[in-house]
Amino acid sequence: MYYIGKTLELMGIACLGAGLYLGCFNPYGYSESKAMGVEMGFLTLGVLVFFVGRLIEKRQ
Repeated sequence: MYYIGKTLELMGIACLGAGLYLGCFNPYGYSESKAMGVEMGFLTLGVLVFFVGRLIEKRQ
């Protein structure tokens, strides 16, 4: 379970990085509102996955 928690934490950090990259650089040429929506979606997903991983890791 420890390794599952650590893996989820790393996936959460990767989602946070992807959200910031897509929001700041907009490599796909989305409109500003769509880019912000994608950024917020990735940031929310990243935070949720990170904290689920942290919860799983701490239970062991």
